[in-house]
Amino acid sequence: MELKMNQSLKDALVFFVGTFAELAVLFLLVSFLVGLVQYKFPRARVKALLAGQRGYAVAILLGAVTPFCSCSSLPMTAGLIQARAPFGPVMAFLFTSPLLNPFIVVLFLSVFGLPMLLIYTLFVLVSAVVSGFLLQTFRFERFVRADLYEMSHAGIIHEYDNQGLPWRRVLNEASRQFVSFLPYMALGVGVGAVVHGFVPEAFFTRLSSPEAWWLVPVAALIGIVLYVRASTMVPIAASLVAKGMSLGSVMSLTIGGAGASLPELIMLRRMFRAPLMAAFIVLVFSTASLTGYTVNLMDLGGDYVSTAQQ
Repeated sequence: MELKMNQSLKDALVFFVGTFAELAVLFLLVSFLVGLVQYKFPRARVKALLAGQRGYAVAILLGAVTPFCSCSSLPMTAGLIQARAPFGPVMAFLFTSPLLNPFIVVLFLSVFGLPMLLIYTLFVLVSAVVSGFLLQTFRFERFVRADLYEMSHAGIIHEYDNQGLPWRRVLNEASRQFVSFLPYMALGVGVGAVVHGFVPEAFFTRLSSPEAWWLVPVAALIGIVLYVRASTMVPIAASLVAKGMSLGSVMSLTIGGAGASLPELIMLRRMFRAPLMAAFIVLVFSTASLTGYTVNLMDLGGDYVSTAQQ
């Protein structure tokens, strides 16, 4: 028992150090790049680019080509908010970025086949647009924390117009934003490390019981508690389906975990107030559950399970 506890603690520490270092580097890098983009593209151009109906298409395309996890997509989201981009497309980006990128598409195609890839992609895209539209229509942007706007790089544009790229100033702004997120990042990764180190694999195996109506939403809730990238979840999902877990429950687990992990939600507290946080969780949970139920009703898992078990 003591040996097992020591191994779990070691796994948790390794996860924390590796994940925190990776997120810190990504956060600083993305924040720096966003600062440079804001220098080249003033607020008016960013707002025009994401305005109107095409704004959702642009935001989704941006999310689909950026290989970010749910946590590392936050600096880009913060940058778009600071640029006063339309709120609906910004939220569409936040939904799409961790769930859809070229790497995930290739994995889904190779592991689950074209029908599952198309269903997964359709639900992610529709959910992103609908969620963004609803949040903008009901003016949830008023629940963005006011001090987030104070970190904007907008002042750089006018101060350095004739002096080339303001590398040092942008780096300082990126560092300041990183420091403000640091406690939330440490807490979020810490929670993920505890789950990673101390939640046994058998926990998931127990979900391989015969399908019940409540298993899909439960899988979505479990996914939200975890910190699992969609690209990491796909191979895990393949083994879970092969062990007997319904494909709908696995899809629900994947979308819940990649779309709104608990570490991401802890970091989002730095950006959003409680009503927007609650709305975001409800929308991701609803998408995960609806996708899971649809997959189960279409009975797409049978052929895959029989192939995986051979």
